[in-house]
Amino acid sequence: MSRAQVVSIGFRRSTTQDLTHIGLAVTPRRRRGRWLVTPAFVLLALAAGAGGGYTIAIRDRAEPPVQPAGVAPEVLVLRQQLEQARMGLRLSEARSHELERQIDTLNQRLTESQDELAFFRKAREGKR
Repeated sequence: MSRAQVVSIGFRRSTTQDLTHIGLAVTPRRRRGRWLVTPAFVLLALAAGAGGGYTIAIRDRAEPPVQPAGVAPEVLVLRQQLEQARMGLRLSEARSHELERQIDTLNQRLTESQDELAFFRKAREGKR
């Protein structure tokens, strides 16, 4: 039988039928995507958690403390005194740092003046 006869009778499968019955892999499977998605998801979750924690910390710091309804007046007075003491401590620390800075500046000026004095004394001795 010739090829023309086989095709015309229909006993032979066509090329399209051959291709549909064969499992063709057009591109290889990609497995890289899984390894990139998992770390990206973990990093995204960590960033979201850190951002949420930061937001809560800022909110808690910004809001004034809420006084419970049944707080005794003595406790309120003690809290006010504590806050005043804390403010006084902060002010004294700020003054201390400023005084230390001024002392450092004065020590530097003193050193420069002593160097100039030593220079003038050597110059005067050199003239003699």
